[in-house]
Amino acid sequence: MDIDFFTPEWIGLALSLPVIYSAWFEYSARNTRDAKLLAGVGIGGLLLSAAGFAL
Repeated sequence: MDIDFFTPEWIGLALSLPVIYSAWFEYSARNTRDAKLLAGVGIGGLLLSAAGFAL
């Protein structure tokens, strides 16, 4: 069984996880405006990846 890791779903997942980590870092630094923006982008990427995996 060959799994292709260069599909848009896996790339979206790989890019959204560091964005969510940076949102957590900004939140711990009490920078809530940037943390909310980064969290929204990261969760959006996760949702799009999940939709790609499901379809």
